[in-house]
Amino acid sequence: MVHAHAQQLPAARSRAEPARVLTLFAIVAIGLTAVGLGPGNAHANQTYPAALAATVGPQAAAALVARIPAPLGTHYLPRKQVERIAKARIGKLRGLRIGPFAPGATSEALPLSQAESLIGHPAPPAADPATPAWVVTVDAPPQADILGEPTTAKVFTDVIDAVSGAVIDSCPGCRSVTG
Repeated sequence: MVHAHAQQLPAARSRAEPARVLTLFAIVAIGLTAVGLGPGNAHANQTYPAALAATVGPQAAAALVARIPAPLGTHYLPRKQVERIAKARIGKLRGLRIGPFAPGATSEALPLSQAESLIGHPAPPAADPATPAWVVTVDAPPQADILGEPTTAKVFTDVIDAVSGAVIDSCPGCRSVTG
C-alpha cells in the first residue's frame, strides 16, 4: 500500500481582505497628507488681522486693527483669495505656464500707508492710511497695458483692499514681498 501525503490546500482568501488592505493604505495616505498640508492651509486661509499680527507683531497689530474704520461685521478676504485676485492679472501670453505649476505669489498684510511705501508709491490722496490692505507679489509678468508702453517686467506687485478685493495700486517690475 502506497501512502501519499495528503496535500493541504491553502485557506481560501476572501476578496474582502485586499480591499481592507487598500482601504488602510488610503486612510494612512490621507492622514499623512492632512498633516503635511495643515500648516499651509492655515497660512493660506489667514485673514487680515491674523496676517497683520504675523507681519508686525501681536501688540502692534492690535493697535493697528483698533484704528481700522471698519463697520461691525466686516469680512476680511483670506490670503488665498487675495493671491488669486492678483494672479488673475497675469499677462496671458507671457504669463502662460505649461503644466500644473501655477506662478508663485507671496503676500503681506499691512495698512495702506505702509503698503504703498513698500512699493515706493504715495498713497492715494483721498484714501485713509489705516485702510486694511494686502501687498501681493506675483512671480509672473503682468497684463500688458494696451494704451501704454509694453512691459518687460517678469514680476509685479499689487496692493489690494483687504475687504473689497479691489486693486488699489500696482507696480510692474517690483518684488516688494519676498517669500
